[in-house]
Amino acid sequence: MLANYKMKRFKTPLAAIVVALEIAVAAVFFAGSAGAADLNGAQQIKTDGISISVDATGNIVSARVKGRDWPLTGGTSLVGCNTVGQTKLKKSGRTISFVRSVTDSQGHQAIVTDRFTPTRDSIRWEVEIKSESSPWSTAIQTSLNYPATEKTRFWTAWSDPEHRNDGWRDPLVLHSLTNTTWPYSNLTGGGPEKGDYICLPLLTLAEPDNDCGVSLVLSPEDLNLDLRLKTTAGGAIQFSRSKLRLGNGKTVRLAMDLTAHEADWRGGLRWLVARYPLFFNPPNPHVDEMAGCGAYSGDENPIDVAKFKQMAFRINWKLSDDFPYMGMFIPPVTNVDERWQRSGDEKAPANKPATTSCRQLNDYAHYMRTNGFYVLNYFNVTEFGKNMAKPAVRKAGDPELWKDPRAFLEDQLPGAILIPGAATCYNASVVDAGDPVYQKFILEQAGRHNRLIPDAAGICIDRLDWLAQYNPKGDDGVSWVNGKPSRALYTSWQSLMDKLGPLMHRADKVIFINPINSKLDWLRQVDGIYTEFGQSGQSLNTSALMCLRKPVLAWTYNETLKQPNPDAFMQRHLYLGCFPTAPYPWNNHCINPEKEADQLYLDYGPLLNTLRGKKWVLAPHCVDTTTPEVKVNLFAVPGGYVLPVTFGGSNETTTVTVRNVPGLKKANCQAWQPGNESAQPVAAHFKEDALEMTVPLKRGCAMVVLRT
Repeated sequence: MLANYKMKRFKTPLAAIVVALEIAVAAVFFAGSAGAADLNGAQQIKTDGISISVDATGNIVSARVKGRDWPLTGGTSLVGCNTVGQTKLKKSGRTISFVRSVTDSQGHQAIVTDRFTPTRDSIRWEVEIKSESSPWSTAIQTSLNYPATEKTRFWTAWSDPEHRNDGWRDPLVLHSLTNTTWPYSNLTGGGPEKGDYICLPLLTLAEPDNDCGVSLVLSPEDLNLDLRLKTTAGGAIQFSRSKLRLGNGKTVRLAMDLTAHEADWRGGLRWLVARYPLFFNPPNPHVDEMAGCGAYSGDENPIDVAKFKQMAFRINWKLSDDFPYMGMFIPPVTNVDERWQRSGDEKAPANKPATTSCRQLNDYAHYMRTNGFYVLNYFNVTEFGKNMAKPAVRKAGDPELWKDPRAFLEDQLPGAILIPGAATCYNASVVDAGDPVYQKFILEQAGRHNRLIPDAAGICIDRLDWLAQYNPKGDDGVSWVNGKPSRALYTSWQSLMDKLGPLMHRADKVIFINPINSKLDWLRQVDGIYTEFGQSGQSLNTSALMCLRKPVLAWTYNETLKQPNPDAFMQRHLYLGCFPTAPYPWNNHCINPEKEADQLYLDYGPLLNTLRGKKWVLAPHCVDTTTPEVKVNLFAVPGGYVLPVTFGGSNETTTVTVRNVPGLKKANCQAWQPGNESAQPVAAHFKEDALEMTVPLKRGCAMVVLRT
């Protein structure tokens, strides 16, 4: 695991030090063992901080965590299947495997292997299912049981910790267990504003009185087509995986880890980030320099550069009215000056012409880059066309067939059609990016973007909500839906991004996404998120948790800032390390310039600017405050740390303590307050290996900058 961390991934030595510290806290060099049997015949698997006992059937029957008995039990089951015969025990080095045969009432058979291996900082739990039967599927369940008391606490990467759809609630708080089901991503058909889903495949149990916690972390490298977490108030916990194809001699492999840590929501997250860094570190580290407030505007006119920099504005996701139609973003032009008819369905300034060209698009991107801003061009890989209910006009063989979206789709890309006709925005059709011909078409456009719009920073891909769909006309070889093969748009996305990501990153471009469906698995080739539903506290929470080391930009409306407490709106972005959308001219269905909005962003811009390049600090109990209701967080940034102090209400000061991170002895502390033009010094003293500060607040808020 430690080999996955190469210091060259980090832009600053400090970032490397912070991660190295977090790994050191979580992962002591392996000194555990596997294979010892207790008096009852159960096999013991041990590593630093945690050991488990596994009985002859392959089920966990007990555990010890940080030297304390934890009555934790668990195991693997296939719904509707029964074990046939005896479970076989196998040992190989430190690994212990339990192999059993199962069958269901339909005659399907499988060999199920539970494999336990101690690592430096976890117990790796792998499940393999091999079946020679004809293709079939059933839910694969990982269950844990822990007798929760009223003091037991639980955490997961929830959209809303109370399972509610209204307002915003802090996701960084441990809660009691409840009778609840959490889909992994909002795959149940609800929007990202719903409070009923999780965005990371993990759960944490904690006993605060003993400062002791355990996390079960599932691998984001696995094929998590339909994954759901179910909990009960009594401590029964279950991850259930569905729609995975069994049979035909193939083996389904799943992996997860049990790891011990302090009673803090950071513990499981710290392990997840350290074990799977490629899902959290941006492939193009230059994206950190681009981070800032966003816009979604088609306006190409000059702006007040100094004002927008003070607002912390940095990125315009160029409004989707430059393309001729959805899916045809850079037409097959022969040179940078060849013009095409813009879609023109969106409101735009009166002086914007009805046609555009790559030169015009690049001129705007060049203006923005010259002035310290960045442009992301619009892409969408799941929707195609415009007014697709209309009959095709052009015929096959027409050299300008591309100008007729319906004719082009039906003639050139028929294998990509998932939902034909006017099925979505622009009256476009829904398409499947897993079709090889359509993939080639997308990659050709990305190549034209890189060559013909060199000053653009990259692309932002819209509408990942369609990735929860299945294409019954396709076959990805791994999904099984309604008793038939299909192609999951999840696997289509992964296949496309394995090609699109390297293509863009080799050109020093970045890729942002508008996830809508929030799932860590999407993010291997993604540099940042611009969530269209950022005004929803639920989407903001999940976007922030997925992007612990990447920029997050979030949608904002003028109406949002007219609510009773616009300060609270800005402060939850600071607390979660996210940037709201700035009031940019001609923003489309989001915030536009107006006196009150402009002033709010001018007030908070200096605070937001300190977040550029942020990486969440996940060291144990790294920051806290004794003031009730005040919320604090800690991020590493180039040159030190930033510490948002938020929701302080009428308090004029608060005491904040920082610990377990390097550089605190010599830290220089200053606080930015909303509406102030300069930072002010913060009284601080270092004692007992912690830095204690008395932070002055204004409007209940301050952004403390620690220079180390």
